[in-house]
Amino acid sequence: MLFFKRNLFSFYILSFLFFAFACYQSFRWKWICDDAYISFVYARNLYEGSGLVFNLGERVEGYTNFLWTILLSIGYLLKIEPQILSLILGIFFYLMTLFLFFNEENRISFGKIYPLLVVHLALFFHLHIFATSGLETSLFTFLVSFGLLLWEKDKSLLLFVFLLSALVRPEGALFLSIASLDLMVRKRSWIPIVSGILFLGFLGFRYFYYDDILPNTFYAKGNKGAYFSQGLYYLLYFLKSYPLYLFVLVIAGIQIYKSFLNQKKFRLLLPSILLYILYVLYVGGDFMGIRFWIPVLPYLSYLAFRQIHDWDLDSRIESKRSSLFFSFYTKNQIIVSFFFILSAAVYIDPLKINGSRVADWHGIVEERMFYEDHLVDTSRYDNEALSLFRVAFFGAQAHFIYYLRPAFAFEAESGLTDREFAKKKIEVRGRIGHESNLELKDLLDRKVDILLDNRLHDTYLPHIQYTWRNIPLKFYLVSYDPVKINSLCSRSDWNCKDLYQSFQTNHWDKTKPKTFLETNGI
Repeated sequence: MLFFKRNLFSFYILSFLFFAFACYQSFRWKWICDDAYISFVYARNLYEGSGLVFNLGERVEGYTNFLWTILLSIGYLLKIEPQILSLILGIFFYLMTLFLFFNEENRISFGKIYPLLVVHLALFFHLHIFATSGLETSLFTFLVSFGLLLWEKDKSLLLFVFLLSALVRPEGALFLSIASLDLMVRKRSWIPIVSGILFLGFLGFRYFYYDDILPNTFYAKGNKGAYFSQGLYYLLYFLKSYPLYLFVLVIAGIQIYKSFLNQKKFRLLLPSILLYILYVLYVGGDFMGIRFWIPVLPYLSYLAFRQIHDWDLDSRIESKRSSLFFSFYTKNQIIVSFFFILSAAVYIDPLKINGSRVADWHGIVEERMFYEDHLVDTSRYDNEALSLFRVAFFGAQAHFIYYLRPAFAFEAESGLTDREFAKKKIEVRGRIGHESNLELKDLLDRKVDILLDNRLHDTYLPHIQYTWRNIPLKFYLVSYDPVKINSLCSRSDWNCKDLYQSFQTNHWDKTKPKTFLETNGI
């Protein structure tokens, strides 16, 4: 590679162009997933003075991103809806992550004619995808990356950054605890005590506010035991998507091994990354492809870049040029750099088979391809239409809960918003977060009026039709109150013709309240 006494203007021009490309791509692929709307409901309720709750008067921690939810709630004060604010913040923190590594590359490879790490990261398709989504992934990735870089430099600020990461996602506590242990052992510092007290204060708030030290999402998704088999599929899904990234992992592994042997300050830093990877494998990853790998990918790429840079420097030392490896490397430096860039640029969609898309691969999906940008649009909802009803919904329908605002909403797929259902035993493992078995009794216990999708086997429930953006949707009745139903059916987007036809066919009195449980022998 070419080196000069100072950075050439071309280095900054190319960096700027790829920053612009990354910004454009993240905006082009902007989207919001269904899970984000659960956090949106919490954020709105907090702003409106009802507290950090999903259902008014019921304290269940159904989100996994405390600090992110707080930021979205503050957005209401600025008159910025979470659908917009989440996109702005997501892209901002993605670009900030790029800037972190641009700064490191600029410092480490001072004088190089072209950027390498910045180009690599700017071409990473799933970094574009999860720059948005409405979730906290981009913010968490920035904080983890920043904390690891501060750890390298032996900066005490790293504990504050990791504390923030632990408030964004529970996995951040892993980095916070290991970094605290590292500082206490190496420096006998008092700073870990302060960060520990602050984090314990947060756990205390969680316990006294929600009556549990762990978020309800842990029971809904992560408390089902080891799931290494699915975790391996999750890893294979990543390698199928980016087959050339194995090259980066190998080179990063060399850098990790060398640093672990030669530098004491890396003795716990690098194992923390490996422990995070082990944790993802243990829980089985996520149903969203690659999302759980995103937080550590930029730093792994950075480690690989550092190893390539070390080889560059070593190849210029006269005494090392005679070795077979450096003789070969010197002749192929450009190819190695190009392959490093390709490792992120080459993306193969695992769900595209013979020209058509399949729904999932071993329970792993590409949510962005399913939702596209439809949930970014805040228009054409019948706002507060279900305000008189108690509703059961499944994850993908969370956006309807946000807009239609039922009096009570029960997430019936994994129990994110329900303490008892989240802890329900499962018999067969399947797609992460979609494994619980809903029974009619679950609806009865929660006095549910409307089920947004009938996933009860061999259960007949009459339906009403809601037309959303010219799409007719069937919502199913568990119980019937003539006053509430008549009020709903009078709205322009609702059609109760099939419901009243069922009443006529079965000779039911539509002027009286009715439960449809007896129709199913309950």
